[in-house]
Amino acid sequence: MNEQKKKNNNVLITVIIVSAILIVAAILFVTISLANNQKNSEKKYTAAFITAEVVKKQNYDNLSEITSANISKYYDIPDGVVADSSMYISTRSDNFNEIACFRLSSQDRQEQLMKVISDYISEKTATYQNVNEKAYSIVSAAKTDVIYPYVFVAITSDNETAVSAFENVISDSTKEKNKNK
Repeated sequence: MNEQKKKNNNVLITVIIVSAILIVAAILFVTISLANNQKNSEKKYTAAFITAEVVKKQNYDNLSEITSANISKYYDIPDGVVADSSMYISTRSDNFNEIACFRLSSQDRQEQLMKVISDYISEKTATYQNVNEKAYSIVSAAKTDVIYPYVFVAITSDNETAVSAFENVISDSTKEKNKNK
């Protein structure tokens, strides 16, 4: 009878240990799964990816990508305002298309970047005001859109559709991330 009691105790201890292992495994699985989902939802796309997608969706020809290092020749952005940037400009003198995308380093830097963009567009508008009517009308109708952390600038004859293409790229990317969850 004592042996039977020992066997029952051993079975009970085994059941408790196996249950504890299963519970710990389930907790670890849920924790790792949540961490991966959070990591995926925080995935950031590069500014170059976004501008390249807009160029592709808009079928822009004769645009050349400006290296990140050379964007400072166009936009006077203080250090620490953007974490990433990309810009395309026209390679033709009779075409004034220009698109840019910036990824803000933090949301509190948005106003600072918007001022830089506004100053750039104002300066460009003033340059073309009495020189080239077509360029002036395109630059003065420039559009800027913000979907944090991204700021998109479209200086094109079809800037509304360029902004829509930007929004679609971000929207498609968000849908893709949610689909992978």
